[in-house]
Amino acid sequence: MKNTSHIVEKLNDLLILCEEVENAYVNVSEKLKFTDNIAYAKKRGEERGVFVKLLKKELLKIDKGEENTLVLKRRNHLMRTNYKKYFKIGNDLDFLDKVYEMEILTVNKYDDLLSQINLPLTLCRMLLKQRDSIQARIHVIERGEPLVVS
Repeated sequence: MKNTSHIVEKLNDLLILCEEVENAYVNVSEKLKFTDNIAYAKKRGEERGVFVKLLKKELLKIDKGEENTLVLKRRNHLMRTNYKKYFKIGNDLDFLDKVYEMEILTVNKYDDLLSQINLPLTLCRMLLKQRDSIQARIHVIERGEPLVVS
């Protein structure tokens, strides 16, 4: 594969986003009161943990162990800080709105990465499967259906 730096950068951005969404779900599951919301947050946190592991494997395949530069580390820290502020879920009343915002942002990041030229086929398939899973939950929220843990 030719120059993969743009793919590595976007994949790393998506990885950071998924890690922060996972952390948001795990943290909010301890604060919520409604059992349906708690179960949903725990399940989504577990699912995102799986996504993170798969994304890390793909990143290692593409990046081939190249060293992170200081600039990349600073950029990652800044992104994490911004996501933490954005993903702060206070209570059960904010939960659905924040989940919707997080999932929309995530799908947009997946779409951004999927639009890159020269993506490996295995990575493309994995990204599509993960994005479609998230997109299905967005449709449930848009239709106003109750959140179901499945």
